[in-house]
Amino acid sequence: MAREAMEAKLAELPGEDGKEEINYEAEFAESDVRNGIVTCAAISQDGSHVALGFGSGVIEVADIDHQRTISRIQCNPPKPPVWIEFIGGGNVQIATEDNDGNISILSHGMHLVPLGALPTSRHPAITALSIPRNQDENWYGNVALLCFSGEPSTRLLASPAPSDPQSPQPHYHLSSPPRHTAGFSPGGRYVGAYDMNCAFVWSTSTCEVIAQYRVKDFRCWIFNTGRVPPLSYLVPTPVLGDHVVRSIPEEIAIHVQSSEPDHRHNADESWLKCPFYDLSPNMGRGRGSGIKEEIMLFSSAIGEAPLIIANGLGTRGAQVSFDGKVELIVHPKYHPVFEDSYPSSEKEPWYGDHVFWDRGPSFPFYLSRASKDGRRFLLQGKLRAPVVIDISKVV
Repeated sequence: MAREAMEAKLAELPGEDGKEEINYEAEFAESDVRNGIVTCAAISQDGSHVALGFGSGVIEVADIDHQRTISRIQCNPPKPPVWIEFIGGGNVQIATEDNDGNISILSHGMHLVPLGALPTSRHPAITALSIPRNQDENWYGNVALLCFSGEPSTRLLASPAPSDPQSPQPHYHLSSPPRHTAGFSPGGRYVGAYDMNCAFVWSTSTCEVIAQYRVKDFRCWIFNTGRVPPLSYLVPTPVLGDHVVRSIPEEIAIHVQSSEPDHRHNADESWLKCPFYDLSPNMGRGRGSGIKEEIMLFSSAIGEAPLIIANGLGTRGAQVSFDGKVELIVHPKYHPVFEDSYPSSEKEPWYGDHVFWDRGPSFPFYLSRASKDGRRFLLQGKLRAPVVIDISKVV
């Protein structure tokens, strides 16, 4: 019903400056239109459920296979959600944040549990790891960790000491980490992220900085998701915290001697020795190498995750790559909204796939919302609602 009301009202809205271009401000101001627009979406790890957040503040969780809604709730106050995440490995428990920074959990009892508020930002949240709270400053000094095990809470990760002579100095204006550069160690005891200038690893138990790196070439780095790249790579050396990394073998030996060895602990400590991979030995080698070839190397390193490659912002379709091979071409309307830190006269949609893209040496690609095996993923681009792509029958 909300969708039908939105479509009926769209024809009545004026274009931008009297033209035919979409007037996004008018869309947001008109409640009937706003209520029928999906502002954000997520898919469960097993690919069986999708969560949708509408401009009216309504949250819906739907069963994809049976094509039915299993829960629907109205947020109070009715603010548009800016992101949604499935949490705890389940298909019906989600976390969400509205555009005023209010975080809530949709529990198994199908009611929202308020978690608190964070300052808002005009840039998309990096919810794979945490939330950049105020990106008008250095992101690594304003990152909150969301904890959902036990009593839900938010904790601010420690900022590098400003007096530290090794503290990184950004080379690019308002550099910020894209979604694919942030994540957790296998057991969740550490968390890491990097941007075009620097990289950090924190302890999730103490929130302290464990290690710090300088990023010499952002295009060559990938986050360690547990998959060893099937090509040559370098292990970056920390500029701070190297003593912590070198002491890992001793810690592992002590832990293995305990009566109840924890394999996740061992995996975390091994991960800490190489939280990021440097693929520079394969980048820019030989004639004919370029951005596209380097993106394919990146895709082969991340494996089954669908990598969306936007071929500019023109009429060519976006490529979808798995394991270093382009498998699908999707319509240009699914190109994301690439946000950068430079002022723009263009009006951008307040919904759809938003990707922070600084004009430094970064690639026009992004990781879509996908199931763990990559067989189902979401695409929305600048459209008012997402679609579920299911490649399980053809791949």
